[in-house]
Amino acid sequence: MVYRVGDEVIVSCEPATARVVEKHRYIMVEWPWRTADNSLNIRWNGQVALPYGDSHQEWSPYRLEPAAFALRPGDVCTVSIPPTRLHVGHYEKYDPPRNLGWTPAPTAGIHVIPPERMDMDLEDAGCMLYLGGADPIRVEPARN
Repeated sequence: MVYRVGDEVIVSCEPATARVVEKHRYIMVEWPWRTADNSLNIRWNGQVALPYGDSHQEWSPYRLEPAAFALRPGDVCTVSIPPTRLHVGHYEKYDPPRNLGWTPAPTAGIHVIPPERMDMDLEDAGCMLYLGGADPIRVEPARN
């Protein structure tokens, strides 16, 4: 499906186990769904940085259990996206799949924004999610 700017969608991602690598401005976790593709010039270290804390300007739909404030490096946690109603900031289809340093490479990207952040600069307000790769992200049209 192709999504348009402003479409309302429900985004979710099944939980998976991850390990906390470090915690500073972001909480870094070993990403449970992707595998580094060492055949490319792009090098990905297998980690994803997630913003946390009330003062952080960035936003992500991913949730950690236990909550990020309780986690320390070395801890094991669950990462997921509970079903969340969001708006589409933009949508990109990749043909061929986009090489970002992991396998399988995503076939699309969707920038999502929570309703309460729609009055902000859209690039800063949301988060890019990659579809058609290893992350089991579901995007469905929102039903009113």
